[in-house]
This record gives sequence, structure tokens and C-alpha cells, in this order.
Amino acid sequence: MNRKLGLVENLFEILHDLGGMIDVNVARIEGQLTGDTLQQALYFVQKRHPMLQVRIVQSADGAYFESEGTAEIPLRVIDKQHEKQWIEIAEDELHEKFYSATTPLCRVTFLRSSISNGISEIIATFHHAITDGMSCMRFFDDLFSYCRQIAAGEQISKVVTMELLPPLETLLKSSLTENNNLEEAPEKPDREIPTPNLIIEEAAPANERRTRLVTRILSKEMTLKLINRCKQEQTTVHGTLCAAMLFEAAKIASNGVPINLSCGSNVNLRKYCNPEVKDDYMGCLVSGLEEKHSLDKDTEFWSIARECKLKISQSINRRFPHYRVSSTEILEKFNIDFITKMSHYNGGRSSTTHISNIGSFNLPNEYGHFRIKELYFATGQHIVGTCFWLGVVTFHEQVFFTFAHVVPIISDKTAESFADSVINTIQKACTSQSFTKLFEKEEKVDCGE
Repeated sequence: MNRKLGLVENLFEILHDLGGMIDVNVARIEGQLTGDTLQQALYFVQKRHPMLQVRIVQSADGAYFESEGTAEIPLRVIDKQHEKQWIEIAEDELHEKFYSATTPLCRVTFLRSSISNGISEIIATFHHAITDGMSCMRFFDDLFSYCRQIAAGEQISKVVTMELLPPLETLLKSSLTENNNLEEAPEKPDREIPTPNLIIEEAAPANERRTRLVTRILSKEMTLKLINRCKQEQTTVHGTLCAAMLFEAAKIASNGVPINLSCGSNVNLRKYCNPEVKDDYMGCLVSGLEEKHSLDKDTEFWSIARECKLKISQSINRRFPHYRVSSTEILEKFNIDFITKMSHYNGGRSSTTHISNIGSFNLPNEYGHFRIKELYFATGQHIVGTCFWLGVVTFHEQVFFTFAHVVPIISDKTAESFADSVINTIQKACTSQSFTKLFEKEEKVDCGE
């Protein structure tokens, strides 16, 4: 297999060379799994997905995906020493580039519990050019399905390699020229909001910055309340998450009102491709958008949640996410010199908040002798990125949050407090009929974790 990198893939290759936007994913599992079984399963998963068989090579006319000479996915097995070790490993992985000329753009760490039925972790790290959030969930599903078959002694039939997809801009070409069942966007532009506030507690050069992770869980009971309240308020779960991030960022950034902030969102473009790309394909098939919001002391929570939903919908209808990943004029501007300059300006921060929400992902409850307990994912924000980043996946009626921040730009203390406040705000909004104003008195709610 051999093809030239597309526009977005090339952008992520530039970011990787600078040490940023590496993608890490964690599945916490309960039960029995051996390193040998996992290694065998990785062979089959790699055989199935072409993006796991390639490496990136440089040619005179640019970077190419090349499969010839690519080694097997490396697996590292570590015996677990303490309960938070998986977070430390995940953070380290965000800063470790893919150096070898022969290894694929994926590596896996198995953090093995010393207790037979304890919690172990599978930490999968990817070059962002070959994957997105949906791809990573598919990777885990395929990997654990093969693990179950191998452990059960089942014969695995010949694995057929899936088709290597063309670049995203090629797949989106018709959706940019046809209506594609998208509603027409309003002609009247939104009122102009000033440049959003950034939250920078301490400046530091890129080589002294580090992405740190904070994880939280929303209980099944509270997840159901969240879904029901969103329907009642005529918004989406994603709009509500945006509102919670904006509310808590506003309290930190407050230096008078109105407070001008931004919230970015990732957009899955698979259904806009021609042909439509199914969820079982791995690849970087997402785009992003950024919406500005102005909050003051009388801002109501659910009004902001509805505003977030509306602005995102309008941007998609205007095809902004499609153009962002298809425009040669836009993406060729992001060369290594430009991104390097970005990394020095405002500590590489370009937005206040950003949410990557995979949505609800219904993996099987059990894979033979083990089952998935928790799922988390994040991308490295230390070169360029947002002030507060959040990765969200809903799995078995629970919401799993991965907050990412960059030290020393934002301290660990501030980030932990921010994560707690976002969860508390979501729960308070879903349980209190009177919760509305931005700066009303705080009232803690039991997290129910």
C-alpha cells in the first residue's frame, strides 16, 4: 500500500514532528488477559486495518503512507505497581513520538494487574494522522474480540485487509458541491463577539510544557438524568457539556463582564463522505469548529446549552467543518514554520475550551474472561491546543471524561478543581429546577461515582 498523505493527515504529521497531538486511549479491564493473547490479537487487528500497516516516508513531492517494511505493532507488558500508574504511562505516551523508520504508527502498553481479577489497563497510542476517536473505539472492539476468540481456542478465519481509503478531502468532494440533505443555513451572520479570553496562569516555552490528564465518571443514574433533562430543555448532551465547560472557564477567567470565551468541537464527517465511511474503518475522518460565546452575570445555563447546539448546527449546515479539512488554501498555511510560531504565541493556546465527544459507544459488556470497565482518550495539547480540553465517551450508560491541561500554563490544582466544578455543574443543572445564573452561590452535588 502506498498513497500520499491528505491535507489533514499532513497537518498531523507536522504536529507530530514537533511533538504534539499524539493520541492516547485507555481501556481499563477487569478479569484475566495474558500478554501472549494480546500479542496474537494485535497481529489480526493489524492485518485487518490498513492504517495499522503503514508508516510515513518522505519523498521529494511530500509524505506518503507506505506499508512495505512495516513491522508488527509493538507491545510492552508492565506489571502494575500502583493504582494511578496508568495515568502516568498515558501522559508519558502523549510526549513520545514514533521514531523508528520501520514501526507502525501505533503502539500498545499492557499494564497488568498483580491481582488475578484486578483492574488492568490497555493503553493504545496512535499517530493522529491514522486515527480519530471513533477509530480508537473500533480498535479496542476488534482487539478484544480477537482476544476472546484466541482465549477460547476458536479458529480465526483468514483476515482480509480492508480497503485503504483515499484522503478525506477526496471523500468529501461531492458533499461540498451537492446539498447532501443538509438544511440551508440562515443568511444573517451572528453578532460579532470579541476575541475570546484565554486562561494562562504561567508562561513557558514549548519544551517545558507537558500535557496532564484528569479523569472523572458520571454515574448511570446521573447520565440518565442528563439525557432526560437535555430533551426537556431542547438541547443536546454535547451542547450541555459545552455550556458546563464555558460556565466554569468563565469563573476562572472572570475579570469583569461580559466574559468572551470560545468552545471548540470535533465533528465526525463519515456520513458526509461519498461513499459514506462506516464506523468500522480506521482513519482520521473528523474536522473541528470553534464557536464564540459571550457570558455575563445573568447568563442562564440552559440558554447557553441551547446556544451551543444552535451554533454548532449552523456551522455544520454552512459546511465549515467540511471546508476546514478540504481547503488547500487554508491547510497549506499550516506549515512547520507557522505552527512553530503558533506554539510560541500565548503558550500555544488558541481557544478557551475544546470538546471531543465520541458519543455513545456500545461495546459488548464482556469479552470472555474479561470486561471493559472504563474508557478514556486524549490528545497532546502541549505544543498547540486549547486551555481546557475534554474527551468524552458514553459507554454502558455512563459518561467517561478525560480532561487535558498543560502545565505550567494551568496548574494541576486549577485543573483538578475545574474538572470537579464541571461535573458538579452538570449534575446541579440536571437535578435543580432553580439552577440558572452564572455566578449564583455554589451548591455541591454528590457525584455518585
